[in-house]
Amino acid sequence: MTLAEVAEKTGLTGGLLSKIENFRAIPSLPVLLKIAAALQITPAELLSGIGETAAAEWTVVRKKDRITVERESSRGFTYEMLLDREVADSNLQTLVLSIEPGAVREKVKTDGREFVYILKGEIVFWLRDEKIELSEGDLLFFDGRIEHVPENPGSETAALLVVYLLNETK
Repeated sequence: MTLAEVAEKTGLTGGLLSKIENFRAIPSLPVLLKIAAALQITPAELLSGIGETAAAEWTVVRKKDRITVERESSRGFTYEMLLDREVADSNLQTLVLSIEPGAVREKVKTDGREFVYILKGEIVFWLRDEKIELSEGDLLFFDGRIEHVPENPGSETAALLVVYLLNETK
């Protein structure tokens, strides 16, 4: 089911559903019940697995097994999940973000910390209204609650390693 279909069935906005899906917002119980009803599953099924932590001593994620995830409405931004794991009382997400030249997205906020390492290319990173120019090998670590957005002013696709340490566990 698409985000638009869930939005239509729940009466919730696509923006809110996207934030919930990407752990940028924590939904209320009535909202969770609407989502479960729209998906035609029980609330217990919707919440199953939350709080469970893998006890493995290590994790290997093969390149061929990476999945592409949608984080927010954007054009030219591709997120590949490397790792999504609960750590203490936080959720750790590690992704490779590819940004095409001229890609656009609105500024967002994340309830946690962000670590951005430039693997390839050059990026202009906006934190509020401050412009930070980054190139291959540069690192940016910041409070995700600050409005932010990366831009690719170059002529080739840029690649970033992005690590989110979110304040709430899934």
